[in-house]
Amino acid sequence: MKALFLLLQGLMQLKAALSAEQTVPLSCSVEEKGGSDPALKEMSFDLGDGPEKFMAYVQPDVTTFYKDIDAPASTAVNPMAGMFINMSKEPVRLFWEASVGGARSLIDVLDPFSAGGTATFPTHSFIFTALKDESKVLHRFTVGSNSNDNVYAYDPYHIEGDSKKTEDNLKRELEGEELESYRKLRKSYRFGKLYKNFTGRSYLVNYPRSQPSHFMWRADHFNQTHWITTRETHFLSMPPKEKLSRITARGRSRALREDEPRLLLEYRSSEPLLNMTLKVLSCAPRAFEIKNFLSPIEVQHMLQIASGEDLSLSQTGIGGSEDGEDAGVAGTRTSYNSWLKRERSPILDAIYRRAADLLRIDEALLRDRGDGEHPNLDSDISLAEQLQLVHYGKEQEYQAHHDFGYNSIDDPWQAQRYSTILLYLNEGMKGGATVFPRWVNAETFDALKVIPEIGKAVLFYSQLPDGNMDDLSQHEAQKLFDGEKWLTNLWVWDPAYE
Repeated sequence: MKALFLLLQGLMQLKAALSAEQTVPLSCSVEEKGGSDPALKEMSFDLGDGPEKFMAYVQPDVTTFYKDIDAPASTAVNPMAGMFINMSKEPVRLFWEASVGGARSLIDVLDPFSAGGTATFPTHSFIFTALKDESKVLHRFTVGSNSNDNVYAYDPYHIEGDSKKTEDNLKRELEGEELESYRKLRKSYRFGKLYKNFTGRSYLVNYPRSQPSHFMWRADHFNQTHWITTRETHFLSMPPKEKLSRITARGRSRALREDEPRLLLEYRSSEPLLNMTLKVLSCAPRAFEIKNFLSPIEVQHMLQIASGEDLSLSQTGIGGSEDGEDAGVAGTRTSYNSWLKRERSPILDAIYRRAADLLRIDEALLRDRGDGEHPNLDSDISLAEQLQLVHYGKEQEYQAHHDFGYNSIDDPWQAQRYSTILLYLNEGMKGGATVFPRWVNAETFDALKVIPEIGKAVLFYSQLPDGNMDDLSQHEAQKLFDGEKWLTNLWVWDPAYE
């Protein structure tokens, strides 16, 4: 009899939760997704094809980042993302030199008419060498003291101030597609010079690149807050193992209407909505803190999955967060990682849906689609990578890096990582902070440090509102001195995932 009573009570609670969910509307501190960013300014120019206009992002003065308080007098910032362009028809090697003519470290191999990059500082020396003969130095760059001097090109055809000799070189060396690629790359390089003069920033993509298609939260001043609600409420009790099986449905059948119950609602909070509050940690780069994004049960679920995972040494590529790409193992990163598919369990699926609401984008964009979902996109592939589960032990770290890379001049979309969401799964370690060393402020040259807290999320953007990459988004996972650190991260791409 008691069991029957408990069953009826549970059904009544579920019915009440469903009813509440259907009647409470979603809300957000920003009512409309549209609207131009006020920091976008019209830039007029002519690169030889007639007058053109571009809406360029001009970073507001640092004094505007201090609302209701007096801003300090000096600016402490030193942005530097080195971009190196190969404008020749031959592949080349890019090396960092410890000193001019000293020991070298290979950074990248650049294809013809392509670009690569790395984090750098003034006085750093880089060289391009022939692919098959590393002793043949084609060009040497020394990064200047001006923090915006961070785009360097190797162009064996261009003769400064002599257009006739330049054209003679091009006619002799290039034709067809090679000549077309060169001219596009040269135009982009020239635009970058104008863009830098207009904005004070380097243009780290190929011109033209469209503005991001996704919503971007404003970061007008420190401690500014935004909020948004989601129906993907917290799990407060752990569902039995048989209810945490993999999701097999695909395409439109995965979609949930606003009036439909969420998955495994009986194990969640009785509240119909979860309020997510974003607090601005940094205006440049745009970085936000969202406390209690995950519930303790959701953290426990991820750590349970981790206990059964075969973690491998984390890898780094051109981009990476506290994370990385599959380009090879590097000394800048010493953590271990694995990957978690959204479909692995209903709890992971709920976390993806909650993340989509946080970003104000359709959850269907964060999974493989079908049945005509988002027909405007060229692909049904998810715009989000799999959740990356990362573990740091004592003395492990990931040195300063960016999450973005560099596209081919012939790539019309220039797909790149747009946003990163870091999710912390434990706390109390010594060291291990997430660090933004180049945040713009007027108080200190010290890095911005985010201390891990269980369930907390950090959101930051790798792109600017005008489509350029944000060189200030450089970040690192500080060395761990004692204990261990667990986190996951979610990358979302724009305009596609490549």
